[in-house]
Amino acid sequence: MPKGRARGLWFAVAVAVTGILCGALGLSVVLTGGYSLHRMDGTAMEPALRPGDRMLADRVAAADVRRGEIYIADSPWGLHGSPVFRVVALGGQRIACADGRPSLDGQPLDEPADRRADTCPRDFDVTVPPGRAFLMGDRRAAATDSRHHLDDGHQGTVDLARLTGDRVVWHSGSGSPALPGKLIGAALLMALGALLTVFGVLAAVVIASFAAARRRAPAGTPG
Repeated sequence: MPKGRARGLWFAVAVAVTGILCGALGLSVVLTGGYSLHRMDGTAMEPALRPGDRMLADRVAAADVRRGEIYIADSPWGLHGSPVFRVVALGGQRIACADGRPSLDGQPLDEPADRRADTCPRDFDVTVPPGRAFLMGDRRAAATDSRHHLDDGHQGTVDLARLTGDRVVWHSGSGSPALPGKLIGAALLMALGALLTVFGVLAAVVIASFAAARRRAPAGTPG
């Protein structure tokens, strides 16, 4: 094989190998990031999440659980499956309902009006213990959440360990957040890797085929 053609073949192989490495790196980011895909069941999180909506979740340390985030809880209160809730209050915060009005630390609960409307089926006053969270569904009239387990010995609060496995970082419902930057970067790496791999393999096949055809050509056949 002429040197120029050999260099072209090696270049094509190098491009294909680079593509494989890029794809593997992108895939490793996805796999090691603890991401998991879920499907929404039930109506407790409407209108943000409706039955059948897809959810992408990641793992998070207990210290990184934030109020307002959505979590797929690990069988709280003995409920079957993995119901979805929003964190409304964390350790040290006081969540209360009085005369039908919800409050957090003495201030009106800062939520959309349609969500607050059915928050208080009964009055309560809970100061969340450290390491725990008070959870509610967005569709308060349909959600079975912390408000319905106030007499469970923990005033309806849930250990943060039940939340760390699945924090919803993206969903296909209304008001969907942007995909995490790390995941977008991984997707781009995998796409680039696929393109480079296909280009490199095709180029190598073409060069090798042309070289094989040259070797089979009768002597004196023009190149």
